[in-house]
This record gives sequence, structure tokens and C-alpha cells, in this order.
Amino acid sequence: MKATRWKTVEEVFNKSIILPPKERQDYVSTACGGDSDLIEDVLSLLAEAEKNDNFLSNPVFDIGAQILASEYVGLFDEPNFAAFEIQKVLGRGGSGVVFLAKEIALERNVAIKVLPSALSDDDERILRFQQEAKAASAIAHPNVAHIYSFGKADGRYYLVMEYVRGNTLRELLKKNEINRISALDIACQITKALSAAHRAGIVHRDIKPENIIVTDDSLVKVLDFGLAKSFQAQTEEDNPSFNHSLDTKPGMIIGTTAYMSPEQIRGQTLDWRTDIWSLGVCLYEMVAGKRPFTGETSSDVQARILLTEPDYPFEIEEIPEIKNILIKTLAKDVNSRYQLTNELMNDLEIIRKQLNHTTINNNKYSFSKTNSAFDDASQNDKTATQIENKLAKKVESEVKEKSEDFRFTYHFLIAGVIFLIVIIVLIGLFY
Repeated sequence: MKATRWKTVEEVFNKSIILPPKERQDYVSTACGGDSDLIEDVLSLLAEAEKNDNFLSNPVFDIGAQILASEYVGLFDEPNFAAFEIQKVLGRGGSGVVFLAKEIALERNVAIKVLPSALSDDDERILRFQQEAKAASAIAHPNVAHIYSFGKADGRYYLVMEYVRGNTLRELLKKNEINRISALDIACQITKALSAAHRAGIVHRDIKPENIIVTDDSLVKVLDFGLAKSFQAQTEEDNPSFNHSLDTKPGMIIGTTAYMSPEQIRGQTLDWRTDIWSLGVCLYEMVAGKRPFTGETSSDVQARILLTEPDYPFEIEEIPEIKNILIKTLAKDVNSRYQLTNELMNDLEIIRKQLNHTTINNNKYSFSKTNSAFDDASQNDKTATQIENKLAKKVESEVKEKSEDFRFTYHFLIAGVIFLIVIIVLIGLFY
């Protein structure tokens, strides 16, 4: 599919997906000018959107690399691609396919995102792809996946990034392996990554479970700055190092439906507070085990985000502190939301520490009872406390025994002295 044709498919799809289902086919037919092939391409994507719930986790903007994926097969047959050995597919999205590869010179594993060759002449897409590299490379933080290089080989643009071994947050949610402690820990680390991005003057615009990886040792990495955009820094002290971005056209919806903020859905100007909303959606999903805004179609979800408030099930109602954080992160008015990511991070840290050191009703709020790597820290704290308590009791017992021995010896000596005094007095009386 040529770049110009795919661009038309994408534009028609993005406009039709937000319409009521009954109005879409008529709009697509009109927008495609009677081109039957073009109409079929758009309708196939709309049909996928309706039948697949996971489609709500894909960006509204840039959907469709799955129908271009066959062109990547040849990469596995090449001896190397830009000095990399392609090994396997890690993931697929609208902006390309991500592969696990080995960098031949340094003999290290990396992740490579490759843009479809059909889009190699699309200046706007290339600029957005390059923007992802610039945005992520401008952030130096352990919770952000590092970008190594950006280039072009065999007619394809590619982005080389850190390979992070672990599970996406989506995979952990599906496995039901997240409890309240791990949810707060993950949210804290995401907030730290976002705080670093926001200090650099960058808003992510696509925070969702698919873009968050948790390593085996519980380190969180935020990925995919493909929709990132620069904005005015939060304070005058901040000095953004990334100032060039591809501006979004007025009214253009960009992001992932289920995690979009109200202002994002309306196509309004965005700042860092849209990331705070998306993180709030992720936190809600981790604690409650479901999304705060759901619906049968993408437009239903958008309507609920704009018009309704989320319900707070038992798992959240029983933790008022977390509920208060969610209410503030999911405020539809941006001015009622957390105004700084550091404020949100501090509140999360306070609650995490409180819950981490609470031993009463330890499992009361977990919707998952499964032990996981995230429980290790709290379990270690609990074990250490138990050991300390045993040692304290042992020392107390030893002190008590020694005290009793001392009292016995003391009383024995006193009795002996008194006995001697009595003997001496009696001897004096007789002599």
C-alpha cells in the first residue's frame, strides 16, 4: 500500500471511528469517493475495532501496521539489517513493528522499531518517527527506556532502543498478578518517569499498560514516545532540551481511546496534565481490575469519559486514600487535577509506605491473592520484623532470667549477713 493511499485510509478511519456506528458506512462511502478498495480497507479496520476489545488499547492515530506486517518477513532472511541480526518480533503497532535484535559490534540485545517501507516517503510520518527518538533521548531517567540511535537502511527508517526484559503492565493485568502494594509501586515509578519527561518539557500523550514494562526485579520502564510533544515547562527553572515537535492539527484526536483525557478527546491543546489523567486510568485498572470507562465501541468509551464519573468498587472504597488520589487524577477539569506530577508522586509514596508497613488486614484490599515478585519487598519487611520481634523477646527473656538470678543472690546474701549478726549478738550475750 502506497504511503499516500494509507494516509487517506488513516484519515478517513480516524474521523469515522468517533461517529455513531450507524453513520459510519455512509460517511466512509462519501469520504472515499466511491473507491471500493479504499472503502473496503477502512471498513475492515472499523470492523476490527468493533469486534476486538484490545483495539481500545491501540492508538486511534496510526492504526494499521498489522496489514503491512507481511513486508517485514524478508528481514529475517537478511544476514544483517543495519549491522543488527533480527531475531524475533516483540510487538506491532501503528508506527511500525518492534523486533528483538543483536547489535553485532557490541554483542548486546536491543529492540528495533522499523517503519514500513510504504511510509518511507511520508515526510510527516518520518518526522513523527524521528520525534520519538528525540523525545525519549532527551530524558535521562532509569524509568525511561533509553534510545541508542536513529537511522535508515534498505529503504526503511529504524529506531534502536534499550531492550527491556520483562512483562508489559497489560500482561500482568491479564495474569491478575498485581496487588495494592505493587500497584502503588508501579504507579510511583511511572510518575517518576513522567516527572522527568515533564521537567524536560515533554508530554507523552499515550500512557497505557502496553507502553509500560515491569522487569523481573520490579523496575518499571516507560516506552514509546511516538506521540510525545513538547510544551512549555512547568516552572521557569525547568529548561526543556527538546523543543522541536510535530504540531497536532486543531481538532485532531491522537492517543489511545480508553486512556484519553477529556481534553484529548476534544482535540484541545494538551499539557502534562493529560499524562496525569492517563496514569490515573492505569492506577484505577491496577487496583480495581477493570477500566474506569468502558463501552461497546470507541465512541461509547469517549462519551463516558466526557460525561460520566467512574464508579468505585469495594477494592477502592476500602482504601479512601487511593480513592482520593483517583478522584483528583481523573478530574475532568484540568485545573482540578494534580497540577504537578511531583505532587502526585509524593501522595503515592506516602500511601505506599503506609500500606507497606501495615500488618493488620494485610491482604484485605488485594484483588489478586497470587504471590509475585512485587510482594518480595513487603514480605522481606514482614520477615525482618518477625525476626526482630523474636530477638527482642529472647533478649527480654534473658534479661528477666538474669534479673531473677540477681534478686535471688541478693536476698541470699542479705539473709546470710543477718544470720551472722544474730550469731555475733548471741555470742556477746553469753560471754
